[in-house]
Amino acid sequence: MLFRKGFHLRNLQKGTTHKQFIHVTGYLAGILKPGAPATYLYHGHLIRTAAVQAILEASPSYVQFETAGSIYTISYDLLPAEGQIAS
Repeated sequence: MLFRKGFHLRNLQKGTTHKQFIHVTGYLAGILKPGAPATYLYHGHLIRTAAVQAILEASPSYVQFETAGSIYTISYDLLPAEGQIAS
């Protein structure tokens, strides 16, 4: 997390814009590697991103990566609010 915050501070000092944060619950549809677009499945749709610049974090429950304009977090598990069933 500290790396991500530091990255944004450097961008602000250089006068560039903030990157958009995108958080989705889905599944990677291919191998995630810098220089290639990421593809992921979200609500039955196959989404393709711009080329990955860096993989910021990876864990068994999510992955976070950066493209030229966005920082994506793809969670593999449902968030607590998404997993609740209405009574």
